[in-house]
Parts: sequence; C-alpha cells; structure tokens
Amino acid sequence: MKTYFSFSASEYLRKMSFLAGILFLVSCSSDNADDPAPPEVEPQTETIVIYSINDPHGRIHNFGRIKAIIDAEKETESQVFFVSGGDIFSGNPIVDYHPEKGFPMVDLMGRAGMDVSALGNHEFDYGQEVLQKRMLQSQFPFLCANIESSSSGFTIPQGKVVLGKDGFEIAFISVVETGSADNKPLSHPKKLKGLEFKEGVNAMGKYRNDPEVMAADLVVALTHYGREGDKMILEQHDFVDLVVGGHNHAVYSQKVAGRYMVQSGSNLKLLTKLSLTVENGDVVDYRHELIDLDMVTQTDEEIEKLISEYNNKPEFFEEIGTSLRDHSTPETACFYTDAIRAVTGADLVFQNYGGIRAGLDYGSITPFDLYTIDPFQNGLDSFNMTVEQLETFLNADYAPSLAYSGIKMEYRNGRVELIAANGKMMDDATAITVAINDYLSHVYEQDFQQPTKTYDKTTAEYLIDYLEQYQSTIDNAGCNRSI
Repeated sequence: MKTYFSFSASEYLRKMSFLAGILFLVSCSSDNADDPAPPEVEPQTETIVIYSINDPHGRIHNFGRIKAIIDAEKETESQVFFVSGGDIFSGNPIVDYHPEKGFPMVDLMGRAGMDVSALGNHEFDYGQEVLQKRMLQSQFPFLCANIESSSSGFTIPQGKVVLGKDGFEIAFISVVETGSADNKPLSHPKKLKGLEFKEGVNAMGKYRNDPEVMAADLVVALTHYGREGDKMILEQHDFVDLVVGGHNHAVYSQKVAGRYMVQSGSNLKLLTKLSLTVENGDVVDYRHELIDLDMVTQTDEEIEKLISEYNNKPEFFEEIGTSLRDHSTPETACFYTDAIRAVTGADLVFQNYGGIRAGLDYGSITPFDLYTIDPFQNGLDSFNMTVEQLETFLNADYAPSLAYSGIKMEYRNGRVELIAANGKMMDDATAITVAINDYLSHVYEQDFQQPTKTYDKTTAEYLIDYLEQYQSTIDNAGCNRSI
C-alpha cells in the first residue's frame, strides 16, 4: 500500500547560515552601485531514497528479497540508503544459537546493503563482549548517542555518522530506550553492568551545534526509542528532519511538529521506502511506501543460498512433543510455568509475560519452537521465602504482570493472597519455595536477594527436558493463570 504526503521542515541554523551569506553578498555589492546584480542562485534539489527496517529479532528469511529491491533501486537512483532501527537479535534460534551468536544477522544485513543501524535494547542480550565482536565484524556502523559511560571494557559506539552518496550527505543520530527502572535499556541487568545511560531526547540536544550535523543536507534520528520518545525528539529538536524508529513493533508514518516519523513493524515482514525531495536542506516532498516482503517475487540467489546454509540445523527441528492446539500467550504461559515447576519441584513458579515471545502452535513441537518462545537464554534460580515476603512483592506497585503455576492465588480485599487447599489464606510465616528466571531475580533483587539454588541450564533447555522426561503432549485449552 502507498501513502503520499508533503511538508517543509525548517532548520533554523542552516537557514541562518544561508541568509547570512546572502546578506554578505548584498553588503559587498552596495559599495559600488554600478556592479551588475549577482545571478539568482538555482535551488539545490535532490531526490533521495531511504529504505528501513526495525525489530527483525533474528529473522533472516527476507534478506534476499531486500537485496533484490535495493539493487534494483540503485540501477536508477544513486542516492539510496538502507538503515535499521535496531533490535536485530533475540527471536530466531538459528541466529541466537549460532557458534558466533548473532553473526548470521550482521552478515546478511551487510550483504543486503545496510548502511547504518541503531543499537537496540536486545543487542545487549548476548552480553557486551559478544556485542562488541559483532559490531567489529559488521560492514556498517552501529550508533548509540546516549551511553554516558562504560566501566566494563565495552567500547562506547559513536552517536552519529554522516554518510554521503553522490554529493548528498545525511547525518544519522541514534538513541536507545531506557525503560528499566535504573534508566537502562530493557535487557538482562547483568548484561548491562558497567554501562550508564542518559535519556535519549536529552542526549540528542548536543548535536544541535555539531558542525558536521549542521553541514549535512538532511538530519535523521535513527532510533530505538519507541513512538513516544520519537515524538519528543521532533517536538523538542527542530534541527531533526525525520525520525526512523523502532522498539514498538508498530507500523506508521506519522506527522509531528511538521515532520515525519516512521516504523516498519517487526520480524522482517515489512520494508519501508521513503522517497524524499530535499531543497536547500528542507524536505519539500515526502512519499511513504510500505512493502510487504512476503509478496515480493524477486530475490537474490546468493543471499538465498546463504540463508539456506544458516538454516541447515536439523537438530533444531527434531520432534520432541505434540501440541493439540494453537495456544494463546496465557495458555503457552501455563505450559511454561508447569514445565519449570515439574523440573524444579518448587511450590510456585513465576514467568514474566514479556519473556514469552511466541505461542505454542498446533502440531509437532521442536527445540526451534521452544527457543523461539523463550529466546533470551535466561538462567533459573529458586528461593526459600515466607508467604509474607512473597505477598509483599506481589502487592508492590512495581510488581509486573506474571503467569504462575503452583499454590493457588486470589485477589481478596484488593490484595493478592496465597490460598491453601482448604480455601483459607495461608499463614504469613509459612515457608515456600519459589522458582523464577534470573532476569526477574536481577530486576527485583530487593525481593529475591539470595537464591538457594542456581540451576545449570537455561529456562528454554528445561522446557525441552520437560517434554522429553515428563509430558510430551500439551493441551492447555482455556488456561489463564495470571496475576
């Protein structure tokens, strides 16, 4: 589908510089009234094309089609850019469990013509050392302007880059969301140790007086900041001409403060094409096209061959169980928490819904399916607690939405209460065991301070163990255990 829009985005400093030059010419010519009038300067008009993706989360299946589209565009246009709004990792076992975690993604992005990528929150999921290696291997830069400091050995990436094609320069500036309570991105806290972040919209401000940025023909905020963050950038920073964003997995082309921001969904299903006419630093024509990649017939054969090689992992596709229906997220969460409880023997198991990234579909169940449902390679901890300690956490303002398995829970008198087999509320002093993934135990370390046991495998590996050792046929129709 196609949508077309037009607007003029003023850029104060560049216009002042242009006007100052005109005034200088006028003042010089006034010294001699007989001098001929200077010729009128023709407007410098350029047409550029920006292709963008965001939040592919390890999906690699459509890079052959993207490569074919971009190569075809470059046959008629010289000023073609391909950019990413971040979150390229976590979601495809082929990428997440590659011997060099994440490498297939950066490899294929580079081969498809990627010019620059924002650094997303899930880029940190493999840890800082792995991320550093992938950044060094990539054929394109990763940007992040709001990492304030690093005491971990991680080299802070550049915040901006100016890319030129056929005489036209775009300054790309990037920031990442900081949605965690400690003003860090939404990744495992232990993967972010030693890094400090600044709010993205504030980090953007320092580029207002950056001479390289101001000299560029166009300024693009290439962000992993989310819809509301991108709106703030356009509302507070008038030197930014356009925002190409990510993080929300949304699809839109939205006008804010006279300029536009876009997102392209997720999982490499859609490709955004922006055709811009730029005249003396202003976007005077803006055209937005959304390309459904699954409907594209042309592809690049070399890329397709490489994708097939990456996908050639038969061990991921062995049947280890059967699902008797398509399971919703709550139904899948019931399977998840039941499995962890069976493996650990805990009285209660909790799982955050944000850690369940896919549903358990009808038919055979493979390791690929389970690694897709639970892609983050979290560890597993168990804790000895009292009923009072657990209820204090569950009723705190900061407690997340959780799925659970084990002791029954109900809302009574506006509170979550643990309920005994006789239907009465459990005594506060009763000792219980609680098992949770180590993402939760790190985020809420004030409530889960000292694990009594830390398990050897990841939570996804214990899901596999459950199907192989406990129950291989799953049917959780209508199950919804949420607090």
